[in-house]
Amino acid sequence: MSISTFFQTLCHFYFNYHYNNSSSKLTPSAFSRRIQFAIRMTISFLIGGFLAYATPLNNQLTTQYLIPVICIITIQETFGMTLSAGYQMLTAITPLSIFLFIVQKIGLGYKDYLAAELTLLISSLLVAYKCSQVQTRKVALLINAIFFSTIVNEAKIPSTFIFTLLEEFVIAVFVGLIVSISIFPLFATFDVENRVNYCLTNLQQMETIVVQAFLCKDQMSAQVSLARASTIEQMVRTTMNLMHSRLNEAHMEPSRCLQRIFNRRRRHLIDLTLQEQEYFISALMFHVCSLQIMVKQCQFNEYHRHFTEELQESLLHLSLCQSTIVSSLMSSPIINRDEFNGRLTALQQALDSLRTAFIEARLHHVEHVLESAKTIRSEDHLSHTFFLFQLDAIVRLLIQATTIDQNKSIFQEIKDAFKQRYKKKRRTVIQVLKPQWPRCVSAFKSTVIIGVGSIFVMVPRLATAFENGQWILIALCMTQGDTVGGAFTTMKMRLVGTLFGAMWAYVTYLSVNDHIYHTLGMLTPWMLIFGYLKLLPNWSYAATVAAFTPALVNLGRIPYGDTVPGGNYALLRIEENLVGIAVAIVLTIVIFPVFAIDVLKNNIQSTLQVCRESITSMHSIYDQLAPHENLDIEIIDVEKKNEQEIKSVIDAQRSRFQQLISSQRILVGHAALEPTMWWFHNNFSSIRYDTLVEQQVNMFRMLYNIDAILMHINECIDNDKDHIKNLHMHTAGSLFLPDLQIELVNLSRQLSDCLSLWSSYFALTQTRSYRIFRDCTYSRTKLNESDLSKHEQHLIELHHTIDRLQNQHQNSINRILKHYLNQLTQGELPSKFIPYVENDKADLIIIGISAMYYSTTQLAQIALALGVNIHTIFELETTHLYRPF
Repeated sequence: MSISTFFQTLCHFYFNYHYNNSSSKLTPSAFSRRIQFAIRMTISFLIGGFLAYATPLNNQLTTQYLIPVICIITIQETFGMTLSAGYQMLTAITPLSIFLFIVQKIGLGYKDYLAAELTLLISSLLVAYKCSQVQTRKVALLINAIFFSTIVNEAKIPSTFIFTLLEEFVIAVFVGLIVSISIFPLFATFDVENRVNYCLTNLQQMETIVVQAFLCKDQMSAQVSLARASTIEQMVRTTMNLMHSRLNEAHMEPSRCLQRIFNRRRRHLIDLTLQEQEYFISALMFHVCSLQIMVKQCQFNEYHRHFTEELQESLLHLSLCQSTIVSSLMSSPIINRDEFNGRLTALQQALDSLRTAFIEARLHHVEHVLESAKTIRSEDHLSHTFFLFQLDAIVRLLIQATTIDQNKSIFQEIKDAFKQRYKKKRRTVIQVLKPQWPRCVSAFKSTVIIGVGSIFVMVPRLATAFENGQWILIALCMTQGDTVGGAFTTMKMRLVGTLFGAMWAYVTYLSVNDHIYHTLGMLTPWMLIFGYLKLLPNWSYAATVAAFTPALVNLGRIPYGDTVPGGNYALLRIEENLVGIAVAIVLTIVIFPVFAIDVLKNNIQSTLQVCRESITSMHSIYDQLAPHENLDIEIIDVEKKNEQEIKSVIDAQRSRFQQLISSQRILVGHAALEPTMWWFHNNFSSIRYDTLVEQQVNMFRMLYNIDAILMHINECIDNDKDHIKNLHMHTAGSLFLPDLQIELVNLSRQLSDCLSLWSSYFALTQTRSYRIFRDCTYSRTKLNESDLSKHEQHLIELHHTIDRLQNQHQNSINRILKHYLNQLTQGELPSKFIPYVENDKADLIIIGISAMYYSTTQLAQIALALGVNIHTIFELETTHLYRPF
């Protein structure tokens, strides 16, 4: 490794920039990112401790131990997230501090319990209503609780006490920002690009494995390869789950500027904005997973063996050329644009060669079938054509993503960004001031919880028993969540974190007693360990609590010396958290509960609505491609759009759908912790809801495929509608589009009816508390026999549609083979009556139409499976038919 390469790799490691194909240990990885974050959090804690105890602040502040603690809370994984969290925190607590200062100035003081209680409730209500972000709301409620629990139990409190707390928060926030940008900085911009590069590399590997599975001789060998592909799919999906939140964090950073600085050598290969990169990766994953679906359902029969023998060489060559393109984008030594264009040309030539081989394979098989008087199964023909279309779509995606607009300057991009922001719908003053009922209910619930917790502070006997009881109140502030399941998850992690942190606090006390610098030294390895664990999904909040608990216990008791032993402090912290969590569990369930199962069902309704919108956009494209002038069936009136507008709508739908699906997966875990047997006749079935999520993904994937196929056909005909009509006449009459058009409209109507019915069922089975306090309605919660009969009728119609589509295409295959046989008998050459032999555009259109047939049939089958699963879920939740022994 040369010196320049070493320093470049070191720079990439330090700035957490770029996944690449290097095997160097300095290459960024999940392990190295966690180590770097642990170092950032530890350094932030140590700097906060130094400022609090080794500077004049030690004599000016009474609660200086809060500075290192808040440094732990403030530091986040990315700089954009740290900046966002710090900004939201300061904008929430600054006006709150001014309000509390005024409250103290007008006479609230020592043991003024009634006034303190009323003011605490009013301020908590305002904070809980205005702070929509859970973490920001917790921090604001925390400082509010600290202020009141301190001011009513201590006689000599300066009037500037609240500003002292604000000063500590400000210092900690700035320490977190400085450390986040200077010590192994991870910008959200780079994290998105790292994830995109990781996903691109692994999706290419996944596609290669799926192609190998396609080329297998038997189904068992293919299943082994598909199992590997499924593992990679899960890895990519996990990586993409955080991409949407990272995009939001990147808004706090100069993303395009960072891209141009660090990507200046790579811009001539690929130069996409973060949002464009997310669209590109999500579309690529849809197509690769569609390949996987086809191979899973593929019949390894004689037809398949014939095609694999004919296409093997071309497929492997295409896969190699595509891997070369991806490697060029990832490799450290950047190639020039001319060489890259050469590789793109080779990729396009490999695709053309595959198309030619596919044409020859079809011709040979048609000849073989005609000679042997056999037929072709429609499933075989459609699935293999669908496979070829997905490969073609993937190649086009890669070529489009690497096409650079050299004339577009950074100033033009900034101008376009401002125009796009200006076009966003702005809320009016009335909309801003209009009260939102769900937020009002949530704010009132938070106020009641804090009011109950304040009893442990305001009642002298309880305050004496629990050392002023402020940590019970703080536990109630910090364990609140948007849902019951979310709150339970937070409580569980807080309890685990408190137990670990209190144990280390006691060990630290026994080891170094009250020595400041020795205490900081003992806490340093603890911060490193739990800083690493904080980035693990199942340890995030528990690791944070475990990290700051020993700092609170050991540093918080130092001013009191040996008056209270350290062991008592640790046990008291556990005791107060147990009491606070026990009270929080009861109050969370009793007071206006918002169950995760309700939010999950609301999310599912939104997801089904996105699917309905996708059906609408499908008709928008189809009507422009082949308007049904004489068709009496109308499903929806859609507005005509140009190609770019349609693409933007499809990308936005896909992005919205993936956000909803990511939330659904989290909500399923939260709902599993809730006591749903109070509302349903059987326990919550996580397995069936997980299956429901996957079925929704498969359904939307097929809707997206139909949109992509229609857009590609529209490109092929160059807006020449007569081209398709001539193609019909040239292929034995009206073979494809007219019948498909009617079936597509009928299927769309069926799907719209089904989606509406399923959405109403999810709304119908929500808990009564949700309907009363969130929707302000009260309706029946039981499904009667007519509901289930209507559902069954829709499933029967979908089943008939599947059979009709399969029979229709099989009859079409038989007719076209009969037509070919007649033409051959009359002595005509295949190039004269088979349209795809010498006409590339006709071949692309026929491939698209066949792939669309396959997608439409798969869509109906997936919808049927989804409907059956939903039917079972509703029976389990609303009937007594299934009871455990």
